[in-house]
Amino acid sequence: MVPLGGSQGSGVTGRGSGLARLACRASLVAVLLATSALASHAQRAPSAYIPLDDPAATIIDALVVRGALPTLSSLERPYRAHDVRVATEAALADNVRPRRAPRQWLRAALDAARRYDLAGDSLDDRLHVGGELVPYVTAQSTGRRELMRADSAGRGAYPGADIRFALQAPSFVGVTRLRIDRALKADPEFFGKSDRTVAGRVEDAYVATRWRYVALDVGRLSRNWGPSPLNGLQLGHYADSYDHLQLVLGVDRLHLTTIVARLDDRRVSPDTVAQRFFAVHRLAGRWRGLEMAAAEAVVYGGPARGFDLMLANPFGFYDLAQYDEHKSLNVSYALDLALRTARRGTFAAQFLADDFQVDRCAVNCKEPPSLGGTLSAEGVPLPLLAGGAAFGSYTRVDNLTYRTILPWERYESLGLGLGRGQSDYDELRAGVELAPPLGGPLRLYAALRRQGQGDFHLAFPLPSQYPQTPEIFAGVVERVRRVGAQWSTSGRVSLAADVGYQSTSNADHVVGRSRGGFEGRVKLSLTPALRFAGGVDD
Repeated sequence: MVPLGGSQGSGVTGRGSGLARLACRASLVAVLLATSALASHAQRAPSAYIPLDDPAATIIDALVVRGALPTLSSLERPYRAHDVRVATEAALADNVRPRRAPRQWLRAALDAARRYDLAGDSLDDRLHVGGELVPYVTAQSTGRRELMRADSAGRGAYPGADIRFALQAPSFVGVTRLRIDRALKADPEFFGKSDRTVAGRVEDAYVATRWRYVALDVGRLSRNWGPSPLNGLQLGHYADSYDHLQLVLGVDRLHLTTIVARLDDRRVSPDTVAQRFFAVHRLAGRWRGLEMAAAEAVVYGGPARGFDLMLANPFGFYDLAQYDEHKSLNVSYALDLALRTARRGTFAAQFLADDFQVDRCAVNCKEPPSLGGTLSAEGVPLPLLAGGAAFGSYTRVDNLTYRTILPWERYESLGLGLGRGQSDYDELRAGVELAPPLGGPLRLYAALRRQGQGDFHLAFPLPSQYPQTPEIFAGVVERVRRVGAQWSTSGRVSLAADVGYQSTSNADHVVGRSRGGFEGRVKLSLTPALRFAGGVDD
């Protein structure tokens, strides 16, 4: 049996090498310094990113899938503030083509882009400095991140604040954002310290630079390679942000992206720690309204195993290294496709192959496949509803997807999935997106989710258990039905809300148990309460 993405090797018992960790960090610094030596005439405008949890990002997603911002990708997020500013200014200035989205959405996106893009159109050599304080309050019925999996714990209203500082020069941009939020204390999946009055974490801390054919980011921020506005199956933002290096070679229409990261360690015995690493590379292309991408990702590590330079090679093949060089790896593949039409909306698909059988085998060795898939339609115009659009999506993630034989190769960071947050489920969602006179898109939807008891945190089944292991829906299947509304506004006062009524049968995977009620989360922000911006001469 040779399963693609399977974990066939075993780690060597011993302590993690501090020297390997130091060499890894030194190599990242060397890459950054070497890239900074490129000729200044090839420089492209560096840009901060608009965070994925900013309500403006939701509005930009709606603009992208409706075809209003054709220069932005519908499969890669977060968006660069400079690119959003250029795209929205062009859309607002275009009085020839029929407008594909409300003008207030474009203005909200432009205002957000200007807030994050300190330099704007400035061509001077000054160092631009900015900072802001954004206080907010979150009212929620549950502490869980996904409302479709809500329980009664964590109900309440929680104050918080984002403190952001940025430096922007012609050659680079650096950003840090500290999140102080009492809601983290109610989050059962938050890994940080939560036994104090307040909890906090660094959400963003990165430096980024761009040239004509090269872009380099070093630091932490959340990323998502999934169809807008959904979470990606291979790389999503369910996990908290983590430090990584991203190298992009090429141009917007054709580029190769590589990400390498040092994940959290896994203690396997009282005196043995397994180091963990993550790498993914992705070739993406765009032709007119068609976007395509193919990606390969790997999680690897183990006791006494350090950073592997071959697995940071943008032009390498991880899976061949697993077999030809006898490396123990957890490899997965993803294919992405999105078609943006002129008047019919955006249609997208994503397929994930985490593990499947490719060779013949004897009795009790046929491993169930570990796959995932998403189909979506967004921004489909409704002729009888001015400004309205239909949307729908279907997602399936198999029982053993993201699960591995070796615990340190599990597809997660700090216990949170690097792609989706759960496995062993499918979900159907459909609704209507409206354009109210104020604010951003208002999405009215209905959703149905079937959740099995499979969990990628569990141990991988033994070969003798393969015949009894279902491909999807292990154990008692929980069924959740939800009718809800989502609304986002971006401005001086920003709002991100998702409220609705849901009913659950076989709740908590107990046959016959039912639960129902209103579940929701509303976050109200003052954007910003305090702000400063200026320039510093040499």
